[in-house]
Amino acid sequence: MFNMIPYRKSSRAPSLFDDRFFRSFFDMSDGFRSGFQVDVRDEGDKYVMEAELPGLKQEDIELTVDNDVLTISAQRGNERREEKENYLYCERRSGRFQRSFTLDGVNQDNITAKYEDGILTLQLPKSAPEPARTQRKINIQSVHTGQPDSTVK
Repeated sequence: MFNMIPYRKSSRAPSLFDDRFFRSFFDMSDGFRSGFQVDVRDEGDKYVMEAELPGLKQEDIELTVDNDVLTISAQRGNERREEKENYLYCERRSGRFQRSFTLDGVNQDNITAKYEDGILTLQLPKSAPEPARTQRKINIQSVHTGQPDSTVK
């Protein structure tokens, strides 16, 4: 079976407020501070992942695979100024954000990526499934001869 699930590493004990129901009420940040949106499709022989990263340059995005974990990270920094009479408006959005995914059943050596119009698209080819294990009998060797003992079954 193939799985691709978000990787969540936490060093604290779970809380009632970690529940999805409560998170939406307490999350006052925009999409980039809390992460970014990702869609994953199963296309038979591969997974296709699309991450929304609008307004970023390709060189601001970093992809890594380490210990079966794919990490998408990016650095954002921009500034917008607007002057009206005596009022100066300045809004800055900057910071680093990332998301990680456990890669189970993915051929990690053949992952490809492209970035176009604010969408990062990754092709994650599936690895060949392992054959199902079947039950088998193991012969016990005789202590004296080193050969399988025909009397032990």
